[in-house]
Amino acid sequence: MRAVLLALAVCLAASPAVAGCGSDHPVRDLRERAEQARERLKQRVQEVLDDLRKAVPEATPQTRPPSSRGRTETTRVEGYLLEVLRSVDGYWTRTLEAAGRREPRVSYVWVEPGDILRTGCGVAADDSAAFYCPSDDTVYVAVVLASRLWRGIANDFPGERAGYGHAVGDFGLAYVVAHEYAHNVQQELGLYTQSPRLGAEPFELQADCMAGLWGNSVYREGRIQQSDVEEALSTASAAGDFDYGNVQHHGTPDQRRAAWLDGFRSGDPAVCARYVPA
Repeated sequence: MRAVLLALAVCLAASPAVAGCGSDHPVRDLRERAEQARERLKQRVQEVLDDLRKAVPEATPQTRPPSSRGRTETTRVEGYLLEVLRSVDGYWTRTLEAAGRREPRVSYVWVEPGDILRTGCGVAADDSAAFYCPSDDTVYVAVVLASRLWRGIANDFPGERAGYGHAVGDFGLAYVVAHEYAHNVQQELGLYTQSPRLGAEPFELQADCMAGLWGNSVYREGRIQQSDVEEALSTASAAGDFDYGNVQHHGTPDQRRAAWLDGFRSGDPAVCARYVPA
């Protein structure tokens, strides 16, 4: 599968005049493939939701989801970020305590527009920040990036640049927060002590799977619907990359989407253990 995806990426990056890429109309073919991929994704989402609905009660009028309450402006998105973080933290607190482990602890910083902050990882947190730093145990998310992602105009995600997925929506943003929080859980479970030869990919895919676990929990509570699931899957695809030779390769768009869906479909943390065995 990797060889096929790599060949496709090389072909898309090549000039239309390059022979062997299969068509005289690469742009049209790319659009057709993207449309077919969207239809397959929609069908798969529907199949998963149909399976989950059999065990999920209907939402009641009293059910309250994490809500934007109109906070899509750059200066007001912090409230939604905090609401999602608290929901994710609540899920992992219940999950870890049920397994006889301590509740998770993590700090967070919503990077204000124009700020450039020093972090414990030697990486500056600026308007493009969305990462977890294990050295200072902090989740950093830039308010500017969060607002742009929410509105669907954060078009600098690697998978999206390659024609895969679209980073968009409030639940696309929620996926990012849940993914970064999952890195904190990995840290607390000691998974980051694994050999560096593994590279970033298994940890990133496991974090996607763990974000899907939280997605499953809020779906079972009746707090999200199919469009939210599609936003998360589309954003996960957009976050993928094809930089196979880089130790920081995070997984292809298909791998990242599939990992989130693994967690969402099962709701069982044991499923995510296969990515980075403890």
